[in-house]
Amino acid sequence: MEFKLENGTILSDDQLETMAEEYENGAWKGCGEVTLGRPRLYDEDMETVSFRIPHSYIAAIEDASCKRGITKSEFYRQAIENELASLS
Repeated sequence: MEFKLENGTILSDDQLETMAEEYENGAWKGCGEVTLGRPRLYDEDMETVSFRIPHSYIAAIEDASCKRGITKSEFYRQAIENELASLS
């Protein structure tokens, strides 16, 4: 079986298997440095915050974030950043 990449490159099962073995034993050169986990959003550590709000707010936030193409978490972050910016 063959797999076609976005750039048009075609890889065979054997090629993928070789790449996987190289990756697993640390010899894969790949295409740059592999970084595990999500990329950092900020240059400082983050904390989880939990709070209760009315269900109608959740529905409105889901709708607004969907229209903007962002996650609810990003919507909350932007709202907090905007409010803090308005204080200065």
